[in-house]
Amino acid sequence: MKNIFFLFLLILTSCVKNNKTILISGNVNNLPDGTLYVYQNIYSDKIDSVETKNGLFKLQHKFSKNTEPVYLGIYHIDKKGIKRFIDFPTKAKFRGSNWNTPLFISDSIISISGNLKEWDTKDLKLYNNTKLATIAKIYGGKQTEAYYNIDGDLFDKIDHKTIQTVKEKINKYPYSYHLLYQISDHKNSFSPQQVDEYLKLFKGDITESESYKKLSVYNQKRFSVKNNDLPLLEDSTGKKSEILDPKYKKHLVVFWASWCGPCKEEIPLLKKNYINKNESLEFISVSIDSDKNAWKKALNEEKMVWKQFIVNDKDPNYEKIQMQFKLNGAIPYTVLMDNNFKILKSSVGLSSEKDLKLFLKN
Repeated sequence: MKNIFFLFLLILTSCVKNNKTILISGNVNNLPDGTLYVYQNIYSDKIDSVETKNGLFKLQHKFSKNTEPVYLGIYHIDKKGIKRFIDFPTKAKFRGSNWNTPLFISDSIISISGNLKEWDTKDLKLYNNTKLATIAKIYGGKQTEAYYNIDGDLFDKIDHKTIQTVKEKINKYPYSYHLLYQISDHKNSFSPQQVDEYLKLFKGDITESESYKKLSVYNQKRFSVKNNDLPLLEDSTGKKSEILDPKYKKHLVVFWASWCGPCKEEIPLLKKNYINKNESLEFISVSIDSDKNAWKKALNEEKMVWKQFIVNDKDPNYEKIQMQFKLNGAIPYTVLMDNNFKILKSSVGLSSEKDLKLFLKN
């Protein structure tokens, strides 16, 4: 009988361990009656909801597996159908100003209180019955606390100051998944030595996490990567081809995808510059589409006459592409490379005509 009891206890504790629960409660004085929705990462990824009455709500959400901390947010729809997207004040900055964020991290307990303050949105284009609002106070655990004390633009520009600041932040919050996720997202903007140093600063359970181990394995591979080790990629004809043609002195490589609005918006500008380009410059586009048919459809619509390739994160060559081109995943991503595989310039985001001209200037 004792053995059965201990077996039951083991199963019970195992079940508890493999499921993470979060309790989100609130007392928001002027929140209208309605429904509060919880989403993960982006508002369209709704994971739970709860009714609100007299500004009060309480929601207990159990994740399906023992997940690492994730980014959560909330929005509210009142009885009149008005949708309010909600953000929270932090102790950090963004471009020198106080920073509000719509997200928090999935600590076990999140408490939200204070008044709901609606923004003046007369200069913004919003859907009908949609408003933006801030709730004054949010209390979470140590993951949210760390997140709210790290500047929102810390990783926007990786320079000597950034490298030192990140080190200081890890020393202060050695358990922060937000820092680990951000370093992982921007890993190719740091040297392998810098990432290795950051990893050694993290302490506690986070060092046993899947994200930590995955970043560590990837970073170790970077130490042995060779500058001239570019893989063959599938081109628009279905053949495996060399990415760079050595007959050109320089190579403009643009990473994009068929689903990326800014990428497609940039294509007419690329076409214009291709017509007027220097003869020593090669144009190359590399799609990171996971859907090859969507890529081919986009090629047929956009009619880009320069070399076209495709690779995605399921391809074994993707890691090599990441390492060689310092691709972090954000697109459009533009790289100017020489024949020695040295990156001369790089930029993330939609280029203006002026920016692209300066980028291509010898």
